[in-house]
Amino acid sequence: MDSSKQQNLHDGVVLLFTNWWALRTAVEQGWGGHESEAKAQWFMDTIADYLITDGHKLEVDDIAAVVEDIMNEEFKVLLEDNSGYEMAKSLFSLCKECASGDFTRVENLRRQFPNTRLPSQTAVESDDENDVGEDADAEIKSEDSDIKNEPGTDDAMDVDHAATAEPEPPRGPIVDEDGFTLVAKKGKGRRR
Repeated sequence: MDSSKQQNLHDGVVLLFTNWWALRTAVEQGWGGHESEAKAQWFMDTIADYLITDGHKLEVDDIAAVVEDIMNEEFKVLLEDNSGYEMAKSLFSLCKECASGDFTRVENLRRQFPNTRLPSQTAVESDDENDVGEDADAEIKSEDSDIKNEPGTDDAMDVDHAATAEPEPPRGPIVDEDGFTLVAKKGKGRRR
């Protein structure tokens, strides 16, 4: 496969994957860990290289197996909705078309999806993008930063939930209809 065909195939693979809901969601939610974006880029490059080098001898099932395995191993996503197989069919067709010099689908994808970037993980961005000191609390704070603390909401400060909650029923053994005594677990708020 010449360099023009390879480049178009690679571009088509990236366009398909960056607009695939399963990969986009995995990156947005950080299911691949703190390196989700890097894993997604590696995933797209790996599939493109796989199709460039072995595409002439692959079947849809081969591609589907690789796509599903990588999504499961790297992002902990089990594709039970058949979307991995559907993606593999699109990749297979794209590979065959690019190998024959037909770049119509790639051009259509470029027009349809001009933004080829994956969404970034929800996290606090610092001035130094290589700052390793970000932790899970910072990620949670960035997600909640759009929420305004209004009186009467759970996010308001200085709310005493124990004072506003209904009183607990008296404690004692609970016996069900068969005569068995129910043993209740201690919850977080029940420790004494």
